[in-house]
Parts: sequence; C-alpha cells; structure tokens
Amino acid sequence: MNIGKTFWYLQRYSALYFLFFLGYLEYLYWTDQLSFELLSSNLALKILASLFILLACMHGFVGLWTVGTDYFTQRTLGFLSVNLGNYADLIRKIYEGLFVLLGAALVILYLLIIWS
Repeated sequence: MNIGKTFWYLQRYSALYFLFFLGYLEYLYWTDQLSFELLSSNLALKILASLFILLACMHGFVGLWTVGTDYFTQRTLGFLSVNLGNYADLIRKIYEGLFVLLGAALVILYLLIIWS
C-alpha cells in the first residue's frame, strides 16, 4: 500500500472517530453525566481522549503535509520568484519539521493533562 493511500484512509477514519467520540461527549453533557470527576477518574474515557488527541495530530499532519506538497514546490514557488523556487524543497522540509515539532509538543502536553 502506498503512503498516499494510507494517509487518505487515516484522515477519513480519524474523522469518523472524531464524530463518534464528540457525539459520545455530547451525550454525556446533555444527560448531565459529564463532569471533571468522570473525565479524571474513568480509565476508558482517558484512553478514548488520548486516542482522540493522537488521531487529531495525525489528521492535522496529513492535511498540512498535503498543503506543503501541493504549494511548496519548485513550480509554484518558482512562479513567485526563481530564487524562491530553487529553495522549495528546503522550505517544504522546514515547514514539515515545524508542524511535526508543534504536533509532538501538543500531544505531550495534552497527554500530560489527561493522565495527571
């Protein structure tokens, strides 16, 4: 299976998970079951929230990776400036590195919040 197809499936299935998980949280809210005690003590809910965070970062990565591969190319940046086009691969790698670092920081932060 190629990487593009894997990313496509990851993005679609993670969106379905978001729909069901947020629907479950909405159900808990409207039935007055959602509370800080539930969120901080229920192991299953902590695991589901952790999975939500991981999938959200992967979902965002796929979207941002797609933007980078579509717009930070020699052809598209070269349209703006020939010199800029020569550095398209470097610009794209810096762009990808920045959102990977940001995503990793967010995952670590949220997991510390969920599990502390």
